[in-house]
Amino acid sequence: MIEFNQTLYAFDFFVKLNFIRLHNFRNVELADVGLDSDSVWIHGRNGQGKTNLLEAVGMLNAMRSFRNASADALVRRGFKSAGILAQASLSDSSSWQVELVVGEGRAAFVDGQKISKLSEFIGRFPVLAITNEDLRLLRGSPEARRRDMDMFISSLDAEYFECLRLYYRALSHRNALLKDGLCEASLLESFEISMACNAEKILSKRKSFFEELGKRATQKYAVLAGASAETAQISLKPNCDAADKDSFLEMLKSQRRSDIERRSTQRGIHRDDFKVLIGGAEAKVYASEGQQKSAVIALKLAQFETAKEHLREEPVMLFDDVLGELDADRRERFWSCTSESAQILATSTEPPPKGGARSWKSITATSGEFIQ
Repeated sequence: MIEFNQTLYAFDFFVKLNFIRLHNFRNVELADVGLDSDSVWIHGRNGQGKTNLLEAVGMLNAMRSFRNASADALVRRGFKSAGILAQASLSDSSSWQVELVVGEGRAAFVDGQKISKLSEFIGRFPVLAITNEDLRLLRGSPEARRRDMDMFISSLDAEYFECLRLYYRALSHRNALLKDGLCEASLLESFEISMACNAEKILSKRKSFFEELGKRATQKYAVLAGASAETAQISLKPNCDAADKDSFLEMLKSQRRSDIERRSTQRGIHRDDFKVLIGGAEAKVYASEGQQKSAVIALKLAQFETAKEHLREEPVMLFDDVLGELDADRRERFWSCTSESAQILATSTEPPPKGGARSWKSITATSGEFIQ
């Protein structure tokens, strides 16, 4: 878990991005990009910087790359840090300026004021990305799925983020004791109590959010599937049967001998997972490529609707070449699932589509430059 320090700063939610400047970010030496439109289409050949631009915008949500890249990978070769400067509008017509520095250390500033805790920054500029790499949510490890969902829920619920931080801190201390062979019950118990208290809150919130997401994802998938009448469901898959503080504490105590042998904590909410079913069968195993992609898109669109409900604002949507493998009918159904009023930034190797409800601002990416 990432934490900057202590001071708290409160500021309103952003609703629209107007401008972004990148400095030594990925393959971009310096670029000023006007994004003053509800519909922005960035196109060009592969490897020209389209995804890098969207990645920089996505960093505004939680200072985290949606490509799961390390901080070093975000910095242009030969330099120690990269900068992102963005200007965004609020619903009351005022605006904020956000500056991020990543690389050797990281920092965030809002109107020149340094933000000291990530918990006071995460989700304040709500951005949701849909990318081809999202298939890892089905095909990848439980850790990747859990991390994605934890970051999403944390962006909507500050208490959830804090409970995660405390749980993982206690888990880290417990595991350190197990690895060092310091397994006295009194030493382990102090950390187990913290884990159990926070696990109860985390699990309760996960169940609530997954119930919301499941309903919305099922609806979105039905639209994407069209006449095929396929159904999709998403549900939480807890690692253990414990559901409250006492049962979590009892489970940890009962697992001590096994954990001591393995030198790590084998059971708990840090090993939870979720599953996606299509037609009643697990999508990861039985679904086709197209079905899997539609399921992931449905899940991400469900996240958008859930975020909108909780924040009372519409997140900026980033679509990174997600339509390339969809046929014309599925593309049309995809756009019918998106909000007409949300700001959308999309990338493609092709020019923007003609017709439809959106009038696209066209930007051409070439060798880390963006021509408007």
